[in-house]
Amino acid sequence: MKRFATMAGAALALLVLVAGPGNAQHLISSKAGFVNRAEGKVFILRQDAESGEKGRASMGTQMRDGDRIMTEADSYAELLLSPGSYLRLNESSEIRAVSTSFMQMRFELVKGTAITEVSTSTEQVSTVNKNNPIEIITPHGTVSIAKDGLYRFDTIETNTLVQVRQGELGLGNREQFLAGRITKLGRGKAVKLTGSDVAKLEVAKVNKDAADKFDVWSFGRAQTLMAANVSALKRSNTMSALSYGWMYDPFFNCYTFIPGRGRLFFSPYGMGFFGSYADCLRYGYGYGYGYGYPYYYGNPSSGGGGGGVAPNVPARVVAGNDRAPVRREIEGRRIDTGPSFSDRGYGADIGSRSISSPSVSSSSSAATSISAPAPTRSDSGGGSRPAGPSRP
Repeated sequence: MKRFATMAGAALALLVLVAGPGNAQHLISSKAGFVNRAEGKVFILRQDAESGEKGRASMGTQMRDGDRIMTEADSYAELLLSPGSYLRLNESSEIRAVSTSFMQMRFELVKGTAITEVSTSTEQVSTVNKNNPIEIITPHGTVSIAKDGLYRFDTIETNTLVQVRQGELGLGNREQFLAGRITKLGRGKAVKLTGSDVAKLEVAKVNKDAADKFDVWSFGRAQTLMAANVSALKRSNTMSALSYGWMYDPFFNCYTFIPGRGRLFFSPYGMGFFGSYADCLRYGYGYGYGYGYPYYYGNPSSGGGGGGVAPNVPARVVAGNDRAPVRREIEGRRIDTGPSFSDRGYGADIGSRSISSPSVSSSSSAATSISAPAPTRSDSGGGSRPAGPSRP
């Protein structure tokens, strides 16, 4: 059974929810900026809002060009970009959607902190590539992203700290990127944008053992999405081979990424995403999995379980600076070893100086660990269908 719901607006957004076997829903969207998670007090200010009145943003809210998402203290938000990519917003932060089109994604970090998790190696569904980068605008400069990776942006009054934890970005806007007139910033590097000539900026080394509660939250979201992938596939084990992209899982009450049948996709955090439930079973993940130990001990179909306590995780893993332990944990369970899952490394670190996040961080000791949260269901219990976008 398939159900199509189409909403048209000024931006001509198209969102289609397809109900498949086991209550799974496939999200087909031509727009970035779909709210996948809103914790605490998260608001949206529509570009055409009268008298600047804000409304509450929730799971299913779709941003339009010019809209703003704002978080208050102890509040966080996760936005879907192109399938497999996410933009996460820290507390007391604000993001503006300059362009939500998949073919020209532009977001402005007005204030606060954001983490962008970008996946480009899933050609089936991702629209991000060297000819179509994601542009992130900050108060002190613009960057363009066209490679798999994990990127953090911290704005303060005088500068914006840009950290490349995985991947590579270009210092410059989309037009400069396409013209090849950008300065590249590679994995393990950091720079403070000040609004001056990027050629004069001092590149430093990321402090790999620094992490704060926003890093913990983002890592927890990555784990939850990984668990939701298995849960959604278990509910929809007869879905069409063409059903890849964003798939809704009612247990975790969020959309997760399905890379396509016959594929095991590793995110920038090292989390594994399967294309079919048969692939889950081949790797021994029939009931969910997580870093260190399984965190889910129940049957997603019955809505039970949960309660596994995640172990202490090294800060550099939580921050996404070292994805190898997570990936090894996943690959270690593999039953069938085939050449199709070869490692795609990110290269070695270089540099002599270091810059850490301008927030609460852990000790610089390599043995430092952080108690990472197990994936959680939403306050609603995750048993209901997702809310449709509030406005297209």
